[in-house]
Amino acid sequence: MLLQTKPSSESTDTTASGSRRIKRSGKPRFVRRGFLYLSLIGLSFLFALPFLWQFGASFKTNAEIIQPGLNLIPESFRLDNFRRAFEEVPFDLWFYNSLFIAVLATIGATLSSAFCAYGFAVLRARGSSLWFGLALVTIFIPFEALLIPEFILFSKLGWLNTPWPLIIPWWFGGGAFNIFLMRQFFKGLPHELVDAARIDGASEVRIFWQIMLPLTIPALTVVAVFHFIYIWNDFLRPLVYLQDTTSTTLPVGLSSFVSRFRRDWSILMAGSVMALVPIIVLFAVAQRFIVRGINLSGVKR
Repeated sequence: MLLQTKPSSESTDTTASGSRRIKRSGKPRFVRRGFLYLSLIGLSFLFALPFLWQFGASFKTNAEIIQPGLNLIPESFRLDNFRRAFEEVPFDLWFYNSLFIAVLATIGATLSSAFCAYGFAVLRARGSSLWFGLALVTIFIPFEALLIPEFILFSKLGWLNTPWPLIIPWWFGGGAFNIFLMRQFFKGLPHELVDAARIDGASEVRIFWQIMLPLTIPALTVVAVFHFIYIWNDFLRPLVYLQDTTSTTLPVGLSSFVSRFRRDWSILMAGSVMALVPIIVLFAVAQRFIVRGINLSGVKR
């Protein structure tokens, strides 16, 4: 009996000492994790500080905005700035134009980039690597270098002062970066599904549309969200192609509040806050798919 009880007491001591070690080793880990969380909270507040100031400035007067110092909380919350943004300028038309252009351009860029990426990743054609490399080279070509020939082309087509120069080009390829991201995702999918569908007699269009494309929803969400934000915030293209005040977009329209003879900062801040709402809502809804798509594609932007 003594021989049987000894090991049990030692095991309890060992368990007790082990628990003490766990407790001792857990304290530094808790401290490190707490310090990490506090650092992340501080950095998050630092990055969010311009947005907090902008949100607070949307309820201020021009005199309060230009006051020196960091005044995040206004003296009195003025909702009149948001009302004036709709009364003094066609803010609703600018919002509709931006939403119309961003939605159609995003749909075109997402679908066309997925279609091109499927060809580069799944279809084994001769010279596909060369063509894919040439497509990536276009990333280094700035938009300003192509602005004049594009303007001449669209003027001959009669598309000036219309939204089509901002929408139609994205339906032909969708951009080199979007093709690259979708290609990386397609290469990570099991190609046995494609081979099995080919054996069953499915066409390539059906394989792409009904089998492979539904599997790429996380990557499609990443492309759609990034491209929507890019088009929504685009300033140069609408400035060049949309010359009428009623047909322009939000970034160009809001810039009219800051001109040589007029600086109405309160309405500008209120309009900017309202322009941020679709982006915040879109990112909040698609956040889970964005993180999953970036992780699976192995691409960080």
